[in-house]
Amino acid sequence: MRLLITGANGHLGIRLIRRINETRPSDEVVAIVRSEKAAASLRQEALGADIRVVSYTDSAGISEAGQGAEVIVHLVGIIKESATNSFEMAHEKTSAALVESNLDASHIVTLGILGSDPSSTNRCFASRAAADAILHAGAIPTSVIRVPMVLGPGDYASRALAKNGTSGLALCFRSGSLEQPIYSMDVVDAIMSAVSLVPENRVIELAGPESLTRGALIERAGRLLGNKPKVISLPIALGYSLAWVLEQTSANPPVTRAMLGVLDHDDVIDTGDATNLLGLTLTPLDEVLRNVLSD
Repeated sequence: MRLLITGANGHLGIRLIRRINETRPSDEVVAIVRSEKAAASLRQEALGADIRVVSYTDSAGISEAGQGAEVIVHLVGIIKESATNSFEMAHEKTSAALVESNLDASHIVTLGILGSDPSSTNRCFASRAAADAILHAGAIPTSVIRVPMVLGPGDYASRALAKNGTSGLALCFRSGSLEQPIYSMDVVDAIMSAVSLVPENRVIELAGPESLTRGALIERAGRLLGNKPKVISLPIALGYSLAWVLEQTSANPPVTRAMLGVLDHDDVIDTGDATNLLGLTLTPLDEVLRNVLSD
């Protein structure tokens, strides 16, 4: 099989290509990244992939790079806008470019976010839902896998959780917010399984095996790290106020109101339908935490 992967230089993209190299060595992978810097970084991973530098909104460039691809894996997305990359640019415009590339692929597999809804007041959730709709309206059937917090070795979320787990006092907004984190390799396996599904437009909601409060997750991480952090819950309204101030005073704020809304979303879903469809066995939460906190 020949696969085209966009956003290939992210943590999930690298892990996916490595898994393809290991388990399906005869597959050909074309990896699209948007800059020479990203291409150089990806080459350092020594993966078996044909790396191409193409703007994710360049339909002609995507068409040229993706010739002969049977499946497209679309991994482009953000939860925080920057001065040069808006939600519309990262989500809707990249999806539109993929549709307009008129590739002959039989299936697109893309990652989304749990909570995406076209009527959401959160601009990230609404944008992701709009992007999914663009792909579903295109000629190539698209499987959207919506996931919550992804935990993998060295990832931002894992580092933040480890920091809180080793703290004496762990400050967080709305500690009662429900998290259902999923292991990064389970997401990789889900993508691999989805690639082989009968192509059709579908939305697959997938998460980890446990839903628990943010405070309980921090405490669980602390126990595995030999610590007992005291979790202090701050009002979410305070977080939104601080994010607003940062948006007004910084060209690239570390946190925005939309980002905070995504992180604060209550994730609690039954994963049975998704795991049955994908033939997936989820990694238990304690095993996930041992894998990612020891990194």
